[in-house]
Amino acid sequence: MKQVVIENPVINSPFREPNRHFKFTDEGITNEVIGGRRSSSYFVPIARPHKKGQKQLEFDTEWTQDRIEENKLVNQIRARVKLWREGGYVGVTSTTTAMRS
Repeated sequence: MKQVVIENPVINSPFREPNRHFKFTDEGITNEVIGGRRSSSYFVPIARPHKKGQKQLEFDTEWTQDRIEENKLVNQIRARVKLWREGGYVGVTSTTTAMRS
């Protein structure tokens, strides 16, 4: 797998729902930015076999697409928050309105 260097990993505003992300392929993360929000997921690491007599200096595994598991709860929460935002922030008071400006 080719090593990718991403100079500036922050591509979205911290105050808005993310609308861009770095593309992930079978080979791993790329520096290509694509539109939309990436679904929440995590990697299931599977360590390579440790050779007898050698010290392991780092957790050496492949961070590829076949090791991704979806974070179902986080994705459900994101969907509900999106509906709430699109519905006009039901339940927001004048105090909380000042906070989201």
